[in-house]
Amino acid sequence: MAVIVIGVGLIVLAAGITIGIVAVVSWGIRQEERDFSLTRDARGKVSRGTRLVTDLYVRQRSDAPGAAPRPDIYV
Repeated sequence: MAVIVIGVGLIVLAAGITIGIVAVVSWGIRQEERDFSLTRDARGKVSRGTRLVTDLYVRQRSDAPGAAPRPDIYV
């Protein structure tokens, strides 16, 4: 009986970790898309973590000074 309880607990723990990772990555992707920031350095920890998990990177080392924001092209 104890083995079953421990097994179910481990399954619930693994599911929770997986759902948490997917939620944080989804949140980070939404931020990147909203800010059009995939061509610049990541702005925060969530964006950096999302890029790490999804294996995205930016070749330039820092943001271009004085870059004009991209206008909204989607309605």
